[in-house]
Amino acid sequence: MEFLLAALFVLALLVFLLWLLLALILRGARLVGWDTDISFQRAGRFFGQRNVPGISPILRFFADRAAERERREEEARRKKTEAEARERAERDRAQKEHDALVDRPIPPYIKRDMRAFLEGSFVGEDRSPLAYVGYRVGKTRGLVSRERQRRLDVCFRIEIPFDLDPKYQGWGAPATYQRFRSIEKHLKMLADMRSGRSNQRFAVADWEADRAWFQGEYRELAGLLQRHPPRRYW
Repeated sequence: MEFLLAALFVLALLVFLLWLLLALILRGARLVGWDTDISFQRAGRFFGQRNVPGISPILRFFADRAAERERREEEARRKKTEAEARERAERDRAQKEHDALVDRPIPPYIKRDMRAFLEGSFVGEDRSPLAYVGYRVGKTRGLVSRERQRRLDVCFRIEIPFDLDPKYQGWGAPATYQRFRSIEKHLKMLADMRSGRSNQRFAVADWEADRAWFQGEYRELAGLLQRHPPRRYW
């Protein structure tokens, strides 16, 4: 009888110790700095995983959790790699389009107007970068739409000469977001200042039409260059 009681006591003690071990792993692992998943994997190898009732489901749970975590980490790495590849491709595209634009030849007749401007031959009120490339609007001395657009295109992609008023040096480098915004705002300012004058209605119409064309032509590229400034201007 005493032997049976002793055996039951030992068995109860073993069950208690096993319960205490599982409770420590499940609830106390973080308190003592253990990795729960690794602890259960080691426990599984120790207990034989598949042969101990009550332990195998717990081990499978933590194994599945570890596999799911690895899957999420792998997915995050894949998305990061893809995002970095897209970023590089977009940056390369911005640089390529910028370089192609800046390196495009300036038509000889516009170069002639630029030289004449610097030599003092100038028609108009404002010695602006637009006037520098020969841009003119209005019914009397204005250019046709296509010619005005060509000169806006040139103004977008050339250096601003130091002969102009210092305020125009803030127009930004050639083919940049700042240059785009400067030209677009300048055209709007010209149209707004003269919108109430009946004798300026043709000029105002030209400025508004040219601003709409310029925005449609270069807005997307300007946004791209804003996100990825050209390397030569870093």
